[in-house]
Amino acid sequence: MVNDSLNYIEQWLAVNAPRILNESLNPEATENQLTALETAIGKSLPKDYKDLYRRYNGLKNGLNGEENLGSFFYGMSFLPLAEVLWWMEHQRQHETEPVVPLDKAATALNPQNRQNPLWLRLGFDGSHTWLMIDLDPSKLGTYGQVIFLDEEYETAFLVADSVAGLLATFAQDLSMGLYQLNPDAAEDGEDYIDPDASIDLVNWYSAERWQNAAEQ
Repeated sequence: MVNDSLNYIEQWLAVNAPRILNESLNPEATENQLTALETAIGKSLPKDYKDLYRRYNGLKNGLNGEENLGSFFYGMSFLPLAEVLWWMEHQRQHETEPVVPLDKAATALNPQNRQNPLWLRLGFDGSHTWLMIDLDPSKLGTYGQVIFLDEEYETAFLVADSVAGLLATFAQDLSMGLYQLNPDAAEDGEDYIDPDASIDLVNWYSAERWQNAAEQ
């Protein structure tokens, strides 16, 4: 299912945002990189998560002067494994600090710690919102579910029950015309894709798809 979704996503990008496909996405992660992350976490990584990174190791991060960093699901970044590991270790370094619970969280999530090191960072808007892989769900959740965290609003909710589900929705939304090139970036020769307002995860409070997500 992951590969089927990625095949469609690649086809769409090839036609509509070729620089993301050809320049922005990193080549596949190595098995050693995946094993290193798994060892550091002390938990098994979901198969569909590993399958995604076996295809692409996130988007370029600009640290080496790369251009056209691109965007991916919901117009957010897609973090390479090195950044995922860095953020996890950063969160663990602060485990001695007082734990701050979320103000609002869906029932599939454990709300006690908004900096839970078992929430692996997957996507970032560059400001205060994150897509994460949840390796510490509540009894009503699913191991490996994809969640959204808005640090400013201290709110988190479920986006997909798995990475495979996230990618399937991404592919479907592309096919339905719910993404377009950012016109300002396009004028500068850059490819960034923006979601339609109705599915815009970063602005979840005004997006039709997410209006009740934090209440579920």
